[in-house]
Amino acid sequence: MIQCRWAASSLVAVTLFLAVGFTWGADPPTLEELAAAIEKVRTGPDGERIVAGHVSRKLAMSVEVLRTQRARTGLDWGDLLIANLLCKPPGPNVDHVVAEFKGGAGWADIARHHNVNLDQLRSEVQLSQQAMELRSEDKGPPRTSETQSSPPTTAPTTVVPAGKATGSRY
Repeated sequence: MIQCRWAASSLVAVTLFLAVGFTWGADPPTLEELAAAIEKVRTGPDGERIVAGHVSRKLAMSVEVLRTQRARTGLDWGDLLIANLLCKPPGPNVDHVVAEFKGGAGWADIARHHNVNLDQLRSEVQLSQQAMELRSEDKGPPRTSETQSSPPTTAPTTVVPAGKATGSRY
């Protein structure tokens, strides 16, 4: 009986050790994978509003400017976020970064080329992607008077029967 418990305990410990080892050994997602995950959010219910709103707030740029940039560059929202994050002053302009990306360079290579901290960039994009997936910044539409319940009245109401408009109450 004691040997059976020892064997079971050992098996649990080894399984836990291997699971933790595989988790620690897992590579972080690439910037391209994060951009694809953002695009997946965009294709979901109300995703365009959620993604455009988040990217707009993150970059402190209007949605209109970002939509124009997106149309001009042909990038998805995730790639557009990364391109703009790479262009923080004193970095290059967006068109230069987009040209590098469309020329076949990966986001990590472009980040290294412009001396951007890749881990910090990846972390920033991953936090944005998670916020969009969780819709953590999403605020529902404002409540209208139709959806709000009116407060109960406390004053008595007067009832006037129909057809008795003589001036007397009853």
